[in-house]
Amino acid sequence: MSTSNFLSPVEFRLVFNRLPNTEFYVQQVNLPGINSGYAERPTPFKNIYTPGDKLIFDDLNITLVADENLQSWRECWDWLTAVTRSAGFTGYTGLGAPQVGDASSKSNSAGTGAMSDATLLIMNSNKNANIKIVFTDCFPIAVGPIQLNTTDSDVTPPTFDVTFKYSAYTVTV
Repeated sequence: MSTSNFLSPVEFRLVFNRLPNTEFYVQQVNLPGINSGYAERPTPFKNIYTPGDKLIFDDLNITLVADENLQSWRECWDWLTAVTRSAGFTGYTGLGAPQVGDASSKSNSAGTGAMSDATLLIMNSNKNANIKIVFTDCFPIAVGPIQLNTTDSDVTPPTFDVTFKYSAYTVTV
């Protein structure tokens, strides 16, 4: 009988191809939930449910520590503003956004387009990569605020949250 250790909540690495400076600052990441819809068939006695036909992935949320130059925050902010029209049409860069599933472009995996792939490595008790989760076609939908507070008794670095949408994720053990 094989025994295994409990999953450690602190042994992980999250790497975004498009955000090279954020890897060191990641404090929290969620492994998003997954669900599907269902079809309901009414009958005279009770409703019968059948499985749905597509998967729905929850958002990918990460918490980052803000560095003193706001480099990690700025990378996320720049990415979000680059894929939107926040300053009108003249401020829109578009980033040469490929369409989802466009096999002719490698910019998602390279992290140079509007979307980027991300890899979450969960380590085992020996601090070796044990599980690899690849999120495809990620893009930010929200960059949270940074709270600065002079009344804190401890000097703890401020954090901020970033929320991502993505096409799917795959798990490799």
